Amino acid sequence: MSKPPLVPSGASYADPRVREKVAAWMKEFHHEQITAIGSNEMLRVYCQALNNWVLNPTTESHDIELLIDEICHTARLEGSDN
Repeated sequence: MSKPPLVPSGASYADPRVREKVAAWMKEFHHEQITAIGSNEMLRVYCQALNNWVLNPTTESHDIELLIDEICHTARLEGSDN
């Protein structure tokens, strides 16, 4: 999978257009992977990646808290749709 870099040289993740591009790429990547390996295997991939990220000593505690809050919030929203 050799794609051009998501963020052009000199661009910043603080730029809303860059964030939108990354979000669109993530959705495309997710769809491709679900099609290729299935949803159960992709869930395992996400869990392993999140675990690795949390255990990485360079990951900021505040970022971990924000992500956990977002996961919990999204899960509640998904649960209310059913």
